[in-house]
Amino acid sequence: MKKLLFFLIAVLCIVIAFFAFERYKENPDSTFSDIITGEIQAPEELTDVGSPYKFYYGTLDDEEKRAYNAILSEVYTMPESIRIPDIDTMQLDDVFWALLCDNPDLFFLGRCCTLITNVFGTSCSLEYCIDKSEYETMKKQLDEACDKVISSLSAPDDQWQTELEIHDYIVNNCEYRMEKGDYLLSSSYGVLVNGAAACEGYSKAAKLLLDRAGIESEVLCGTSTGIDGSTGNHMWNSVVINGERYYLDCTWDDPVSDDGEQTLTYSYFNINDEMISKTHSEFTYEFNCTATAENYYVKTGRYFENYSRDDESALARIIAESGGETVEIRFGSEKAYNAAFKDLFKNGRIYRVLEKANGNMQTKISAETVKYNGDSELLILTLIPERR
Repeated sequence: MKKLLFFLIAVLCIVIAFFAFERYKENPDSTFSDIITGEIQAPEELTDVGSPYKFYYGTLDDEEKRAYNAILSEVYTMPESIRIPDIDTMQLDDVFWALLCDNPDLFFLGRCCTLITNVFGTSCSLEYCIDKSEYETMKKQLDEACDKVISSLSAPDDQWQTELEIHDYIVNNCEYRMEKGDYLLSSSYGVLVNGAAACEGYSKAAKLLLDRAGIESEVLCGTSTGIDGSTGNHMWNSVVINGERYYLDCTWDDPVSDDGEQTLTYSYFNINDEMISKTHSEFTYEFNCTATAENYYVKTGRYFENYSRDDESALARIIAESGGETVEIRFGSEKAYNAAFKDLFKNGRIYRVLEKANGNMQTKISAETVKYNGDSELLILTLIPERR
């Protein structure tokens, strides 16, 4: 009888130890008492792998965070499957989406993450868009591309200037391209190595470079509305500059002109809720962006809250400082925009402005002709002087 009792106690201890070990594997940060009592510590954000700014990780519940950490800890070795806590398919979808948005260096992942459950526990199987043998070479290429940009920054301690140079590099070195099923076009690698990407790639490249520069940013998803009224899925960024949050859309600052040339604009450089609401909607996360101090036009003195002929001297100075290059100016209201458009172009005052600008320029521009574009939605006038 005693032998049977000892045997049953031994079996019970083995069973308890097995389940305790399984619980520990799912929650390795837990103490022994946590495991025995079932009171598991809250997971901690991983700081030594992936992005230093994991915004979407913070939106998950504790079990989802543990799954996130489990996947992120192993995914860079591209395993066939990864053991995760017991979560359901919808939770895994949220975890996978958060991983992709938070960590723009996961360029090698496809869009499929499958839940696997059996008597041994729960795991997930990931889709990879490149072969494992290619990863190290491609990772090195991406790292070198990032290092090139970061090492070229003119003022690394100036957040606004750093963001501007990252924005300009992406716009000047990438062309928009979208092909169904080509996941590299939706990655930071597509932008920074191949020089071609869709909006997802633009936004992830911006986040990756901003990460490397020590600037907090997030990838956002939503709906965009074009000039013709057409709508579609879109991705862009939010970014924290000097303590305030703004929106940044490198894709929409890289339009193609009527003659097929790519152009560099600043319409979507550090804009707020009111500015972006005319073209972007249904955000995956609603930020309260109200600041304007770091907006491109405000920061560079190209913003006019109101407009009258008293502002002609300021406009002439802006044109002169541009050296004859394209100039964009933004207005604080539809009334101010319409007043400027009417007086400058319909009433011909732009030619007086060009004459004033010429007086302070080494490279002279024509005071008789000028090209211009107007965006009544964003309240932006673009002047394209003609050099003499």
